[in-house]
Amino acid sequence: MIVFHLPLIFVLMKRKLIYGIAICFAGLQFFHPTITHPPVTGDLQAPADVKKIIERACYDCHSNTPNLRWYDQVVPAYWLVANHIKDGRAALNFSNWDSLSAGDQKSALWLAVNQVLLGAMPPSAYTAIHSGAKLDDKDLQVLKNYLLTQQAAPAKAPAMALSSVTNVQPALNGINYIAGYTDWQVVNTTDRFDNGTLRVIYGNDVAIKAIQSNHTHPWPDGTIFAKVAWKEDTDSNGIINPGAFWQVEFMIRNSQQYADTKGWGWARWRGNDLKPYGKTATFSKECISCHEPMKDKDYVFTIPDTLVAGKLITTHYDRNRQLTTAIVKRPDNTYAQILRQIRPDPHWFGANIPGKPVSVNFTTFTDAQPALAVP
Repeated sequence: MIVFHLPLIFVLMKRKLIYGIAICFAGLQFFHPTITHPPVTGDLQAPADVKKIIERACYDCHSNTPNLRWYDQVVPAYWLVANHIKDGRAALNFSNWDSLSAGDQKSALWLAVNQVLLGAMPPSAYTAIHSGAKLDDKDLQVLKNYLLTQQAAPAKAPAMALSSVTNVQPALNGINYIAGYTDWQVVNTTDRFDNGTLRVIYGNDVAIKAIQSNHTHPWPDGTIFAKVAWKEDTDSNGIINPGAFWQVEFMIRNSQQYADTKGWGWARWRGNDLKPYGKTATFSKECISCHEPMKDKDYVFTIPDTLVAGKLITTHYDRNRQLTTAIVKRPDNTYAQILRQIRPDPHWFGANIPGKPVSVNFTTFTDAQPALAVP
C-alpha cells in the first residue's frame, strides 16, 4: 500500500515552481532592447542651479546621458525604462538642445515646467522608485523665477490688413479648415506672456450650450473650439492689443472618430497664408502631449468665462494696472464693455486670464465688427 505524504508533495511542487520562475527570470535578462547613447550635440545652457534641477528630474529620460541604476537594468523593469527613454527623447531631448531655435528652446522650457507644475512630469510611477527626481516647492520656485527672465519682451507687432484665403489646404491629418469661427461666441481670452501672444478661444453652438448647461465633463460630441493667437502689440502706455495674426488651431470633439487621439481632432494653421502645421500626419502627438495633464478636464485648458459670452469685438490687457477689457456684442444685440482684473491662469504658468469684474458698461454701436484681423 502506497501512502502519499501530501505536505511533502506540496513542498516539492512549490520548489519546482520557484526553480522554474528563477530560470525564466534569468533567461529574460538576455532579451532586452538596447538603450543607445548617441553623442551630445548641444546641451541645455542655463544657470547652474536651474540645470542641476532639470538634470536630476528630467535627464534620465530626456537626454542621451541617462543615469541607469542597477534596478533599472533588470528585466522586466528594463523594458519600461527603455520605452520611457525612447518616448522621452522623441518628445524633448536636452542633448540635442542646439537643434531647436531660440524661440523653440524657450517654448520647450515653459512647456516642461508647466508639465511639472500640473503633475504630469516626472511620472509618479518613476518618482516612486527614483525619489531623487521629485521636485519640492523650492525647486519649482527656482525654475519659475528663471522662466520669468525668459518671457517675451514687450514688442510692436501691429495688425495688418489681411486678404481672405480662399483655398486653405486641409491639415496633414485630413481635418478641414473651418471658416467663420470669429462669428462664434467667445469662451475666454488669454494673455500668454511666456511667448508674447494674445489669444481668443471661440466656441461653436454645441460648446456654448454645453457651457450653459454645465455639460463639460466630458464635452459633448460636436463641440469645436477655435483658438486664435495674435502677436502682442504693446502701445506707448504699455497696453497689450492683438497685433499681427499668428495662428489658429481647432479642437473637434468626436469620441468615436477621434478615439485614437483622446476623443479630439487636432488641427492648426499658421501664418497669413494659413499653412497647415506639422511635417507629418502624426503632428497631433504634440497637441496630445501638451494637453495630457488636463485629462481630468477632458483635455481642455480653457476655463469658460460666461461673463464675456457673445461675439467679441476686441480685447486688450494692461499688465501695469492688472486689468483687461473686452467689448462684446451680446446675444440680445447689445454691446458691453467689460473691465476685469487679471489673474494668473491656474492651468498655465506664463499666462493671464480675466478675473473679478470691475465694471460693465453698456455702449451703443450701430453695427460694430470685430477688430481682430484674421485671414
